[in-house]
Amino acid sequence: MIVYETATSFVMTEQHEHALLSETFAKHWKDELSIYNEKKEDALFAIAQHDRSWIDMDASPVWNDKSSQPYSFIDFPESIKLSFYTKGLNEIQNSSLYAALICSIHYVNFFDDLEADLRITNFLNHEHKRQKYIKSTIQCDDNGMKFYYDLLKLCDSLSLFVCMQEAGATGNKIHKWFQQGISQPFSFLPENKFQVVWHNQNEISVKPFPFKKDFIVRIPMRFVLKKHIQELGIIEAFAKTPISIRQVRVLYEQ
Repeated sequence: MIVYETATSFVMTEQHEHALLSETFAKHWKDELSIYNEKKEDALFAIAQHDRSWIDMDASPVWNDKSSQPYSFIDFPESIKLSFYTKGLNEIQNSSLYAALICSIHYVNFFDDLEADLRITNFLNHEHKRQKYIKSTIQCDDNGMKFYYDLLKLCDSLSLFVCMQEAGATGNKIHKWFQQGISQPFSFLPENKFQVVWHNQNEISVKPFPFKKDFIVRIPMRFVLKKHIQELGIIEAFAKTPISIRQVRVLYEQ
C-alpha cells in the first residue's frame, strides 16, 4: 500500500494500481528513445505487473501500532513481503518469462543496501536461480534488459510522485524522495536526473521530457478518514471508503 497522511485522513493507493499507472507512463515513451524494441510488449507487461505481489496484501490493510498508521510498502514486515514477492513473480512468469526476468531484477535490487538475514538470502538465491533459468531458456539481450529495467524504475518513480503526496505539493511538502529530482540515468540522455514539478493540483511537468506529447494519467485512491478507522478498524474503514480518481496532465515545458 502507498500511504500518506493528511489532517483528517490516510490517503491509500493500492500498489497494483500504481504499477498500472507506471505502464501508462511507459506507453507514452518516445519511440526515438527506445533503443531496444524487441520484447516491448513483454516489457510493458512487466511494468504493469511489477507490483502484483501486493494485490492480496493490499486487499486487507494492516495497522502499524508502532507508528499509529497503516503499514505502507516502505515499512511492511519483510518476512511477509518476501513470500508474496515470490508468489507474484511466479504469477508473472506463468504469463511471460521475459517480464518475470525484468521484475526479478527489480525485486533483487531492493536488497542491495540491506543487511541480509537468512530469509533475504534465501529469497535472493531463489531469484538468481530464476534469472539464470530464464536467460538459459529465452534470448535476452543485456542492453535491452538494462533499458527496460531503467524504464521500469523511472516510470515507477513518476507514478509514485503522482500518488505518494498531496496533489500540487511544493517546497518541503514534496516527499523527500523527489525534492532533488528523480535520479535515473539513461545512456542516450545527457541528463542524469529528471526534474518533476507540480504546477497545480492537476498538472505536473517532467524535464527532460521523454514522452511523445502531453498526456493525462489517472489513479484510483481512497481518502480513509481517521475517525472511521477508530470506529471500524482499518480493514472495514478502507473497504467502505469510496474510490476517488486523481487525474493529472503530464506537461511538456521548455
